Amino acid sequence: MDPFTTFSLIFIVVILLLMAEIEHRAIVAMLAAVLSVYFGVSYGLFEYKDIVEMLEIDTVLFITAVLILFETMGKSGFFDYVEKYIIERIGARPGVLAYVLPLIVTIFSGVSSNITVMLAIGMITLRIAKMLEMDARKLIIVEAVQTDVGGILLPISSVAALIVATKAKLSFFDFLKVSLPLVFVLTVVTLLYIRFFLHKELVAGGKKKADIRIGEYSNGARNPSAFYRSLVIFVSFIITISLSDMLGLSPTLISFIFVVAMFLLSGINPDEIFRGVDWSIPFFVGGFFLFVGGLEKSGVLEVVSHVVTKIVGSNLILGMPFLLIFCAVLSAFIDNIPVTLLLLPIVENIALETGFNPIPLYWALIVGGNLGGSLTNFGSPSVFVGIRLAERKGYHISIGEYMKTAVPLVLIQLSTALTYLMILNSLGLLQ
Repeated sequence: MDPFTTFSLIFIVVILLLMAEIEHRAIVAMLAAVLSVYFGVSYGLFEYKDIVEMLEIDTVLFITAVLILFETMGKSGFFDYVEKYIIERIGARPGVLAYVLPLIVTIFSGVSSNITVMLAIGMITLRIAKMLEMDARKLIIVEAVQTDVGGILLPISSVAALIVATKAKLSFFDFLKVSLPLVFVLTVVTLLYIRFFLHKELVAGGKKKADIRIGEYSNGARNPSAFYRSLVIFVSFIITISLSDMLGLSPTLISFIFVVAMFLLSGINPDEIFRGVDWSIPFFVGGFFLFVGGLEKSGVLEVVSHVVTKIVGSNLILGMPFLLIFCAVLSAFIDNIPVTLLLLPIVENIALETGFNPIPLYWALIVGGNLGGSLTNFGSPSVFVGIRLAERKGYHISIGEYMKTAVPLVLIQLSTALTYLMILNSLGLLQ
C-alpha cells in the first residue's frame, strides 16, 4: 500500500477506537504514535531524528507542569476551604445555591482541572443537597456544563485551549481580552437559563432553613500553612505567565520554575502530587502529536483540509461558524483534545491556502472544542465524572434527562459564543 492509504486506514481505526472507548485514550494515542513512526520511517516520510520536533515537546511539558500545579492546589485543601465557606455562608438557602454553585464552578474551572473542580464542587453540592433535601440532578448537570465554559477563561484553563493558544502563539492578554467577556456572557446566559427554566425544579422540596452542624461536614483546609503557601505560589504563577512576553521567558520555563517552587515551599509531599496527576494527558497529547505529524507528512491532512477549504470557500463569515459547529459536533462524541489536535493543522493549511487571518478560526476551535463536549453525557470528561458522582450518591441521571436539561443550554451557549466571535471579527478585534 502507498503511504496515503496506510495512514488513512490508521486514521479511521484510531477515530473508531476513540469513539468506541474500547481502550483508554492514552493507549490509543500511543498505538497511533507507534504505527505512525513505524510506517513513516519505513516509507521514508521522515527520520527518527524528526520525532522530537513532531512530538511538540514544549507544549507537552507545559501541559505537564500545569497539571502538577493544579494537582498541588487540590492537595493543599483549597476545595476543603471552599466547602466550609459555602456551607457556613449560604448552605441553608436552596434558591441562592442554585445560582452560586454554577458560578463557583465556572470560576474555579478557569484556574484548575475541570475534573478536579467537578469532583470537589459536585461533592459539596450533593452533601448540601442531602442536608436541604434538594434534588441535585439538574444542578449537577448545569455545573458539569459550566466546567467546560470555565475551560475557555484562560489559555491554561483546558488542554484544548492550551494547545491552540500555544500553537497560535496567543499571548495571555490577547487570549484574556477575548475569553473574559465571552465567559462572562456565557455565565450570564446560564444563570438566566436557570432562572426561567430550572429555578422551580432546583429548589423544589428544599428546606428554606436547615439545622446544619458545620463541624460534621467540613473542617476547611487540612493544612492551613500548605494551603496559603500553595495559593500564593499559584497566584504568582498566573501573574508571571501573563507577563511572559514582557519578561522574555517561555511559558514552559515559567511553569517549571513554579513547579519547583511549589515542591520546595508548599510543604506537600511530592509523591502525593505525582500520584494524583493525570499522566495519561501528556502521554495522550504527545502520542497524538506524533500521529497528527504522520497524517500531515503522508498527505492525509492535506486532502481533508482541501475538502474543508472547499466548504469554507473564501468567506470567513461562513467558515468560522462551520468550523465551530463541526468542532462542537465532533467533540460531542470524541474527547476535545484529539479533535483539537486533528483540526489544528487543518486550520493552518486553510489559512495558508485562502490567506485568511487564522485567529478567528483558532477561536472557533477553542469554543467549539470546549462547549461541544457537553452536548452528550459522555463527550466531556468532567460531565461524565459529574454524572457518575451523582449516581454513586443515589441520583440516577438518564440520558434523556441529561439531554433535556443540558442540550438546550449548550445550544444557546454555542449560538451566543458564535455571535460574539462574529461581532468581534467584524469589528477587527480578532487579530
